[in-house]
Amino acid sequence: MNMIYRKGIACFVLGVILSTSSCKKFLDVNVDPNNPTKVSAANRLVGAITTSNGAALWRSSREIAGATQYGVTKLLTGTNLNAETWRFTASYFAWQNTYVFTMPNCIDLINLGEEEGSPCFVGAGKTLLAMNFGMMTDQYGAIVIDEFYNGKTQLSLTPKMQDQQTAYQRIDQLLDEAIVAFNNPTNNTTLNSAAGDIIYQGNLEKWKRFAWALKARYLNHLSKKGTLYNPTKILEACRNAFNADGMDAEFPYLAGALPTDENPWFSWGGFVVPNVDPNDATYNPRYFAWSQFFVNMLTSFPVTNTAFQDPRISKIMQAAVSDGQYRGLRPGGGLVAGQGILANGQNGDVTKKNANDYGRFSNSGFYTKQTSPFPFITYSEVKLIEAEARLRSSDVPGALLAYEEGVKSNMRKLGVTGPDINTYWTAQVVDGLNAHFGNLTQGLSHIMRQKYISLCLNPETWVDMRRSDFSQAIYGPSLVRPLNLNTVVFDAGNPNQWLRGMVYETNEATRNPDNVGNNTERYRLLTPLWWDTN
Repeated sequence: MNMIYRKGIACFVLGVILSTSSCKKFLDVNVDPNNPTKVSAANRLVGAITTSNGAALWRSSREIAGATQYGVTKLLTGTNLNAETWRFTASYFAWQNTYVFTMPNCIDLINLGEEEGSPCFVGAGKTLLAMNFGMMTDQYGAIVIDEFYNGKTQLSLTPKMQDQQTAYQRIDQLLDEAIVAFNNPTNNTTLNSAAGDIIYQGNLEKWKRFAWALKARYLNHLSKKGTLYNPTKILEACRNAFNADGMDAEFPYLAGALPTDENPWFSWGGFVVPNVDPNDATYNPRYFAWSQFFVNMLTSFPVTNTAFQDPRISKIMQAAVSDGQYRGLRPGGGLVAGQGILANGQNGDVTKKNANDYGRFSNSGFYTKQTSPFPFITYSEVKLIEAEARLRSSDVPGALLAYEEGVKSNMRKLGVTGPDINTYWTAQVVDGLNAHFGNLTQGLSHIMRQKYISLCLNPETWVDMRRSDFSQAIYGPSLVRPLNLNTVVFDAGNPNQWLRGMVYETNEATRNPDNVGNNTERYRLLTPLWWDTN
C-alpha cells in the first residue's frame, strides 16, 4: 500500500510534465516502452484521492481547526497562536495546495476516463473535483472554475473568477454528471484495476452515494438563501446518499510508512514532541490540547447545558495526568489563562496552569492517532443534514429519527458500546430532547453541536458555525471570541464580529489582481460569503 501512495504522487508529477500536447510529435520520435508518456486513469486515481486529502482537505483544516476552537496552543509566543486568534494573512496556502497539487489530478482523471472509455473514472474525478471546489469556495467565496486547468488548452495565468452562487451551480452540475457516469455500465477498465481506489476498492455504488452525500451537503449550506434552500431536494439527496455504517468516504492512513501516509494530526507540523517535559518551554506543538469549548460539547447537553459526560469523550481525548479530569484551554489564552470558559458560561479554574492539567492533543484518541482515518464526508453527517432539513420543513418526528441515527452512528463508529449509547440517549430524552425539537433554534442546537462532535477537525464545522451566526443559543454560552484577538482586523468591543472568510494567497493576488479584487485582511476576514447572507 505504501508503494501505491508513492506511485500516485509520482504519477501526478509525471502527468503534469507530459500533458502538454504541443510537444507530442517531437516526443513520439523515440518512445521508450518502459517509460510511458501517458499514465492510465487507473494509475491516476490514487493520486487524485491522496492529494484531495493531504494537499486540500488537510491544508484547509490545519488552521481552521484553531479558528473553530477544536485545538489550542500552549504558549503565547510564536506563530502557533495565529490561527486561534484569527491572524490570517495572504500566506494561508489552502488555495495553492488545492489548485496546484490537487485539482489537476482530478481533471486529468476525468479526461483519461473519457479517452479510455471508462466513465467510472470520470465519475470519481468529478466527485473529487466538486468536493475540492466546494472546500475552496466555502473558504474564499469567488473561485476559479471555468478558466481553471482543463488538461486540453493553455492555462490562463489571469483567470476570471466565478461568484459563489455560480460556483455552487457548477458543483451541483459536476455531481449530477458524476452520478450519470457511475450509472453507465460500460467501462473498459474497472475502477480498482490498479488497486488505486483506496476509499471503496472499486465499489461504484458507494462512490455514487458519496456523490449524493456531497449534493446533500452543499444544498444544505443554502439555509440563509430563502427559496434557494430546498428541503425536498436535500432529502432526495440524503435518501440516495450513505444509508448504513461503513460507507463513509475517508482517507485510510497507515502505520510505519512515510510521513505522508500517517494521519497529519498525529505527526505533521510539529505535533509530536517526544521525550520533552510538556511544561518545558521547548514543548510547543502546533496544537497542545483540546479546547474547553470542545470539552463542554462532550460534557453537557444542548439547550439546558445540563452536565452529562458523553461516552465519546474518552474515545476522542485524554484526561489530565494530574487528576484524571477532562479540561481544556480557551483559544488565545494558553496556559497563562488557565482553564477556559465552562459550559454554563462561568470561568474555569484559572489556577490550572500546569501542562499536566490538560490532556494532550496529539495521539490522544480516535481523530489524532497515527492511523486515524480522515473523513471527507460520513453517514453520520448525512443523517444530521437530513435532521436539519426535516426540522426546517416542520417534520419534527422525522427530524428526531434522523438525528438519533446520526448521533448513534457516530458513536458506533468511535467504538462506544450499545449500553453506553442507550444510556446517553435516554439521558437526552429525559433532559427534554423531544420538546426541544418543537423549537427551531433549540432543535438546531442539538443538531449543530452533534455535527461539531462528529465532524471533528473538518473545515465543514466552520460552515455550520457561520450559517448559525456563531449563536450561543445554538452552541452554548462558552462560545466566545478568543483572547488576544487580532484587533488589527477585528473590533475588540464587538463580540458579534466573527471570522467569515479567508484572504486570497499572495501569488494569486499579485498575478491576478483585477479578478481577486480587494484582498485586504479586514475586508476578506470580515465579509460574509454569499451563502452566509440572508
